[in-house]
Amino acid sequence: MVDDLLSGRVTSFRREQGFGVITLDDGRAVKFDASACTMVPEEGAIVRLRVGPAKWGGGFKALHVEPRGSSTLFVPPAPATLDQQIAALQREHLVGALSERVMEQLVAEVFDGQLGDATLIDVLDAFYVQDPARARHDGYLRHDWRFGQETEDVLAEIAALIPGAAVPRQVSWSKRTTTERGHRETIGTLHARLPDGSERALDVDSLDDVVGLVNDVLRAAGDPRRLYPLATEGDWHAVLVLETDRARRLASVLPFATPPQAIN
Repeated sequence: MVDDLLSGRVTSFRREQGFGVITLDDGRAVKFDASACTMVPEEGAIVRLRVGPAKWGGGFKALHVEPRGSSTLFVPPAPATLDQQIAALQREHLVGALSERVMEQLVAEVFDGQLGDATLIDVLDAFYVQDPARARHDGYLRHDWRFGQETEDVLAEIAALIPGAAVPRQVSWSKRTTTERGHRETIGTLHARLPDGSERALDVDSLDDVVGLVNDVLRAAGDPRRLYPLATEGDWHAVLVLETDRARRLASVLPFATPPQAIN
């Protein structure tokens, strides 16, 4: 093979869904799809791989995976249908109100009468945007990636999704213009009060920065819940509040922007 192949080990693989994670020799975790493999992936297998930009959620993914040694042709399993994916979410008590009748309404009103190549994320977002109460109940939050034009207090919105949690509270929100990265841009600064009474100022480039702050506080408090960003297209972000065990189970269905084990 060409010289750009890296070495690593398969550290997780969900055979029924056909995707997993390879940990490179330098410690980085890289997602991969079974369709990129020339063999049957097995956890613990030593592999060589070529890495490139990921289509979903930024970062990188494996574009080609081969074993160190003889290879076995791998025929990836058929991906789950959209109906099967929705059923899997409902078994985990999400989108419980997404009945056939509601789906028909979404298809007619949001998808111009046909789903076409709509993804699970497309359907979830359409459902939750039309039913904000259900979105809060299920722990779903969606905003523009910068979010500052859409809410005056994103931490209050997040707190409403995590009943009983000790989470940071907004003290103030300010903006400044900078050319630090070679071009003129506006940076938001979030001043937050942490549960221990201390205050922290955080430069916020996107919603991900706020999610990271909240997850750090939940982790320190021993709370099993986290905010899990979903892989979306376009200039918007979405997160789900889930307990860690539940997130691991849903990783077989939901396209998380970051593997749950990297957040836990």
